[in-house]
Amino acid sequence: MDQEAEQQWIRQAQAGDRQAFAALVDRYWPRIYRWLFGLTRQTHVSEDLTQDVFLKAWTALPKFEGTFGFRAWLFRIASNSLIDSRRGPRGARSDPLPDSLTTREPGPMAAVLSQESQTLVEEACSRLPSKLKTAFLLRTQEEMSFEEIGKVLGVTEETVRWRVFKARHVLLNDLKHYLDGKSE
Repeated sequence: MDQEAEQQWIRQAQAGDRQAFAALVDRYWPRIYRWLFGLTRQTHVSEDLTQDVFLKAWTALPKFEGTFGFRAWLFRIASNSLIDSRRGPRGARSDPLPDSLTTREPGPMAAVLSQESQTLVEEACSRLPSKLKTAFLLRTQEEMSFEEIGKVLGVTEETVRWRVFKARHVLLNDLKHYLDGKSE
């Protein structure tokens, strides 16, 4: 879908067109859910948060001005919803990513090695501090620019660059023994 079509759907949805909003939901639901799942590691929590994001977006849509883009605006709502959900007595617990999120179908041996690597990376990622993990997943999963991530998280572009750099550094250190063992 091109930007022009998306802008048309946004204008129609702002005018109350539920079908246009449904088209936007269809486009962004999987991306918002995947990002929230990467942060919470809980299917039901991620589903509830994603639903909450789109309910809030529908309510706030008449006020949306498009200053930094619809996608970044949705991820900002998602970020705020996640923060709000964690203000309770407990934070979210981490579970591994479901197998259905893998994107390739390698051969049997490669699949085992790939699954092992995927699990190690996911575990290492789950140990990242929340601020680093949030920026890292937006960059790697959603392929957002540093500027967009800054707008989503309400920080400067330089802060985002540092967080992503630091997350990569921490992950490399955490996986160093595994990576060294692979090269032998």
